[in-house]
Amino acid sequence: MPLPLRTRRSAFTLIELLVVIAIIAILAAILFPVFAQAREKARQTACLSNQKQLGLAWMQYAQDYDESLPLVSFADMGVAATEEISWTRSLQPYIKNKALLRCPSDDGPRWQDDAVQADPTRFVSSYAYNAWLKADVTYGTLPSLQMPASVICLTESADAAPKDHFAPYFWAYDADFAAGAGSPWYAGAYAGMHAGSFDDTKNEPTNIALRRHNGGFNALYADGHAKWSKWSQVWWQDTTLTPPVIHGNFDPRQR
Repeated sequence: MPLPLRTRRSAFTLIELLVVIAIIAILAAILFPVFAQAREKARQTACLSNQKQLGLAWMQYAQDYDESLPLVSFADMGVAATEEISWTRSLQPYIKNKALLRCPSDDGPRWQDDAVQADPTRFVSSYAYNAWLKADVTYGTLPSLQMPASVICLTESADAAPKDHFAPYFWAYDADFAAGAGSPWYAGAYAGMHAGSFDDTKNEPTNIALRRHNGGFNALYADGHAKWSKWSQVWWQDTTLTPPVIHGNFDPRQR
C-alpha cells in the first residue's frame, strides 16, 4: 500500500521577507514626506483663510473710522500704548474670534509664555502688522495708498517675535523717511533696531516667518486679498522713484 504524499507547506524565505521589508521602507520614505507636505498645505490654506477674514475686518474698521487704519501696541510718535491701541484688539468687534489670530503651523514660545499672554495691550497673534500703515503715520489711511493691491499690511511673524507689528523701515535704511516722518528719532534708532530685526548676511528679516509654509509665507494686502509668496518675490527696491521705494511690497510709497 503506497504511503500518502505529505503536503509541503509554503513559507517566505528570509530573503523574501527582507525584500518585502525593504519595499515597505522605500514606500514609507517616499510617502511620508508627501503626507507631511499635504498636511502643511492644509495648514497653509487655513492660515490664508485666517488672513482673508482679518482682511475683511481690517476693511470694515477702515470704513467705520473714516478710512483710518488700525494702530499697534507701540508707544511712539506721541501716542501712548493703551489696551485699545493694538490692531489685535481693535479688530475683535469685527471678527469676534481670537482663534483667527493663530496660524495652525505656529507652535512658537509666545503661546506658552504667561507674560506675553497676560499683556493687556494686545492679544497674542501669529500675525504682525506693517508699522508703515498704522494710523498715526503718513500712510495710515486707505486714500494715502496709491497701489493697495501691492502693499502688504499683515503677515506672519517669526516664532520668537512677540510684537504685534514689524517695521520695514528698520530693515533697510531710508534717507527719505529719516528726513521726513522719521525725524528726528529714526536715525538714532536705526542701528539697534536694524540689528535686532534684519540679517544682512542673508538679506532678510528675522522677525517674519519667511518659510513657515512650504518655503514661503502668507501675507494680507491692503486691498483685502491674501496670498502665499516667497521672500525674493516681495523684497525689492526702486530708487528711480521720488520718494524711492526701499522696502519692496512692504513699502506704501509704491505707485
